[in-house]
Amino acid sequence: MRVTGLAGDLAAWRERRDAGDIDDLGDLLQRLRDWKAQHDADRARQVGPFLTMVWDGVFADDAHAVTQAIGEIEQAMARR
Repeated sequence: MRVTGLAGDLAAWRERRDAGDIDDLGDLLQRLRDWKAQHDADRARQVGPFLTMVWDGVFADDAHAVTQAIGEIEQAMARR
């Protein structure tokens, strides 16, 4: 069974990065950017510092992984 969604996108990037396969990353990069934009918008809608803290507690690892992957993909694409 193939993993889909954010977990699948991050796994696909790790596999491609480790294999040196950096061709045709535009779709993957756009999906990660879309996830990050939606995450940031949803975080901004949290009411008060407590709910923002809870949000960060739940999603901080994913947000960090996505931000890191976006940076790595952008660097890989710039080197091509």
